[in-house]
Amino acid sequence: MLCIGFTWAKHPAQVAALLPVIEEALAPFAPRQHWGRLFHYGADVIGQRFPRLTDFKDVRRHYDQEGKFWNSFLERTLGAP
Repeated sequence: MLCIGFTWAKHPAQVAALLPVIEEALAPFAPRQHWGRLFHYGADVIGQRFPRLTDFKDVRRHYDQEGKFWNSFLERTLGAP
């Protein structure tokens, strides 16, 4: 396992523009993002990289039937609840 981290807190616009470039360069290695860090991947890529994502969604639906812990970030990154 390898972890690559960057801290560019003072330059959010530049980071947002650079993330897709970095992710494209790393794509051949099928990296998984850190949920507490910035990333550009969408639900399509995340679904491929996390083979048990469906299991997670099933558990979430079971224990959070009202969707209190579901939000726009999860919708964007994991797809429909």
